[in-house]
Amino acid sequence: MTPPITPPGVSPSQPVPRAKPSTTASPSPSSPKPSDPAAPEDDSLKATPAQIAAAKEAEAYWTPERIAKATPKGAKQSAPGVARENAVTAAAPSHFDNNGVATVGVFLINEDDDPQSDPGGRDQFCSASSVASPTKSIVLTAAHCLNDNDRWKRLAFAPGWKPDPANSNRGVAPYGIFPIVAGKLYIDGRYLTQGPSKADDLDFAFMRVGPNSKGQFLENATGMGNSLTTLSSQQLSQKNVSLFGFPGGSKAPLVCPSTNTTGFSGRFLKIACKGYAGGVSGGPFLRNFDGKRGDVIGVIGGWKTGGTIDDESYSSQFDADIIRLYNQAVNDYEPDKPTGGTMGTGDLWKHATGAVSGSFHTSSQEFGDSDLIVKWDDGEVTLYPGDQNFGFYAGCKPNEPCETQLAGPNAMWKNYADLITTGDYAGTNAYDLMVKWVDGEVTIYPDVSQNTKLPTALDQHLPNEITIAAADSVFKYARGFATGKYGGNQWPDDLIVRWSDGELTKYTDIDGAGLHAEEQLAAPNDLWQTASLMTGGDLDGDSNGAAPNHDLLVVWASGKVSVFPDVNTGRLQNESVVASSSTWTHARVIALGEYGMNDWEDDLFVRWSDGEVTVYGNTQADAVGREYQLVPPAAAGFAAATNGAVRPDDPCAKVCGPELYRRSH
Repeated sequence: MTPPITPPGVSPSQPVPRAKPSTTASPSPSSPKPSDPAAPEDDSLKATPAQIAAAKEAEAYWTPERIAKATPKGAKQSAPGVARENAVTAAAPSHFDNNGVATVGVFLINEDDDPQSDPGGRDQFCSASSVASPTKSIVLTAAHCLNDNDRWKRLAFAPGWKPDPANSNRGVAPYGIFPIVAGKLYIDGRYLTQGPSKADDLDFAFMRVGPNSKGQFLENATGMGNSLTTLSSQQLSQKNVSLFGFPGGSKAPLVCPSTNTTGFSGRFLKIACKGYAGGVSGGPFLRNFDGKRGDVIGVIGGWKTGGTIDDESYSSQFDADIIRLYNQAVNDYEPDKPTGGTMGTGDLWKHATGAVSGSFHTSSQEFGDSDLIVKWDDGEVTLYPGDQNFGFYAGCKPNEPCETQLAGPNAMWKNYADLITTGDYAGTNAYDLMVKWVDGEVTIYPDVSQNTKLPTALDQHLPNEITIAAADSVFKYARGFATGKYGGNQWPDDLIVRWSDGELTKYTDIDGAGLHAEEQLAAPNDLWQTASLMTGGDLDGDSNGAAPNHDLLVVWASGKVSVFPDVNTGRLQNESVVASSSTWTHARVIALGEYGMNDWEDDLFVRWSDGEVTVYGNTQADAVGREYQLVPPAAAGFAAATNGAVRPDDPCAKVCGPELYRRSH
């Protein structure tokens, strides 16, 4: 193994050396000059028959026709109310270069199994560029093009992509197709854990490619790659920077020549260039571009995954974090894996058996923000205050709320608490916790907050607790609860119940006197017996008026996810399927709440079978929202694989959560 590439004393705004470090950051004498059309053959780099076979397989799959039909991956986030034509008037002009750029190309992606509105199994692409290295095999793109480091199949890089001179209706890869080596994707572990919103300053990724079908390694085929260059936070304003990317299905790179960058929020590069629409993610910011290569100081991504309008693009700052990833890629080190964040690990969250949303913490009650109560399989009950950024506070930090224990581990909650839900039943304008016990008793604990201590023994009772159904009641047969605003008033005091025979009923205006006005929403039937999980919220944004209308979200045993809007009409109607994937058969706990920054309970919390925890922010009545990973899958969810074979004893078999699980091969 070669020693790490980080040179001693590399200062900001200097390129990383293209060979083993000397005492300065200059290229070694054996490195080609930037103007050389190609790097000399390296006797130490010899393609193996297996590598050539892999390249031929990639070439056979990624035909020009297939690439032309691929859809953009990692499109810029849209900003509500910002019209496409609302361009930046000062944006620099750009043009398509039909001759292509050897160091810039399309990054080809297949097998997206994310259970969002864009179904999996599609061919997709981002933009990418080659980076000079001793391996002659390193490609740079945006981390949000991948989101994790092993979900994908058939990853490949087509450098120099340009219109085919013989057929202007299709593109051509003049240097061939370079497959990404399996398991050689390098993304910062914090990005894998926190996702594109919370870790937007780490939105870059390296990949190691194998040779093309001729046995040529990347820089031997195209010439030397771009020089990876870091910038300090005081150097984000740069001159003579060109921007590259492949918007839409373009067959030529869009080039914005020689303009300037500015700093944004002290950790992003910002550049104003016209026309950089979806597909440009991962495209390089090249300083001092000489027509073939330059100093790569950024890639399109970072803030809002690259910006909210086509004429402004962003990049995460290139600093010591990107040097560390570069060293991993060059030295063939083990890629990062997701790390447990402040909410713990997937091994911990496998033990969460229930979760409900409501305004419990005093810091949330003031504005009606949502928190999360979690019931664990040892009987413990804890409260996580929402952070209003699609996540929750856990570890106690100065001036922040933190996870609090409402009940320690105990046999009563472990053995007898069956279903939980929350609403404002007691009429004190505070959220209450409702528990259905296995014997059919239903108890309300009013006004739950971080100071509440729930009873943990059968002979303990809170002075204000309310029993609304006695032991041995019909609620022995209740299999699912969903509280919401289903009765036409402003209070979340209405309860939908799924029964063991598939019947669905609704109780409105629950209060201290008990249950009222039961109404049948569905007669006993086989279909509703297959409803695995359900929760209530506001997915169509119409629950803040005089007559609130909450919606019912249901996850079915088949993996279908449905929304039934406006259940206060007294019946189920207008079912909308927001997702349908075998992935959703692995959902174990769900809760809708106001975890983001709007005023609706439209953020979907999911705990998956492998312990992964995600929130789908701003979920709507016709589409699952953007995914935020809060807890990565359990360590056991990383399948030990040999030659691509999954461990037969892996309980997830193939799919465990929206990130699948991360295979180690």
